[in-house]
Amino acid sequence: MITDQVVFRGNQWEGFDNLKLQASEYQLLLVFAQKSLLADPAIFKKLKEHFNAAQIVSASTAGEIIGDESIEDAVLAIAIKMEQTPFKIVHQNIEQHANSYDLGLSLAKALKKDGLSYVMILSDGHIVNGSDLLDGIKSHLGEQLPMSGGMAGDGNLFSSTLVGFGEDIKNGHVVLIGFYGDALHVCIDVQRGFNYFGPERVVTKSNKNILYDIDGTKALDLYKKYLGEYVDELPGSALLFPVAILNDNDEPLVRTILSINEEDGSMVFAGNMPEGVTIRFMRSNLDQLINRAEEASKRVTDCVDDPDLLLVMNCVGRKIILGQRRGEEIEALSKSLKGNTILAGFYTYGEFSSWEKPEKTCDLHNQTVVVTAIKEYKRVPSTD
Repeated sequence: MITDQVVFRGNQWEGFDNLKLQASEYQLLLVFAQKSLLADPAIFKKLKEHFNAAQIVSASTAGEIIGDESIEDAVLAIAIKMEQTPFKIVHQNIEQHANSYDLGLSLAKALKKDGLSYVMILSDGHIVNGSDLLDGIKSHLGEQLPMSGGMAGDGNLFSSTLVGFGEDIKNGHVVLIGFYGDALHVCIDVQRGFNYFGPERVVTKSNKNILYDIDGTKALDLYKKYLGEYVDELPGSALLFPVAILNDNDEPLVRTILSINEEDGSMVFAGNMPEGVTIRFMRSNLDQLINRAEEASKRVTDCVDDPDLLLVMNCVGRKIILGQRRGEEIEALSKSLKGNTILAGFYTYGEFSSWEKPEKTCDLHNQTVVVTAIKEYKRVPSTD
């Protein structure tokens, strides 16, 4: 696996003169970009002219990550040549299906299961329900298959997002990239960095990602009791106080609050909040957010030595919370790297990650950093 990257920022391109291979030799191009730049036909034309043999998969972002930098208003293109690993790309739109679950199931069925070793997911982050999408994917591909990826972003606007395959770049798209064979080694880690506060509580009324009642009390009324001085800053201040869905193990699923409804006292989350689950409120801890990012990077690089690509999917909530310290988190991610590893990714509206639950399933996460180390090992020819 040979990886490279080019960047468009400050109205100019960087990296075309330093590619390891001829541009025409790369087979896959992952493009993460600010939404208006991704929608600019001139950007796609430039990339396609240079990487004329590559299949291009793209997503709009809430910011780009390259090396040890957190950047904005840019285009990041990761060029990949697989030497021994076949891959297949499938994409569909939510408008073609009754719901997000059916979309996920249909996409999964479009991938051949035999020999499938890893799936990368890039999803619309606005009108697709990430939890239901993933449930549909797993219903066909199973719980054990390593998967990671992110939901596209739109800066801090939370308006609409774009995902694309080739020139087909639209709101509502989801793309799966399936990699096949045993030459590819993938390790995934997801980390948080928030502290619990308040007692455990139970969701008593919800509808998918809309939370109405907690312990029989209107969710928003109860939530406001814990916010103190931050009440007047809702819904923006909700990013500082995510909610954890507790599991049998020690690792919770974290959910971000996207909006509130003062009329009925409900809250809308970036992932489903099923009735009957136990939850706890959380508060941010800046040092811990940075330390956990470093831990995630170290874990995967301990698992995959000197990876070809370190793919980072980082929640926009963490970026907003860290503010001017967000660069420290990206620097922390790069500390464990050596050699020529490409570290690249984007700020998301939701992160997909397999994780070390007992069944090693993939879940939709919020307010997390997901780090995927990918390396292609060369097979030794048999002497038999």
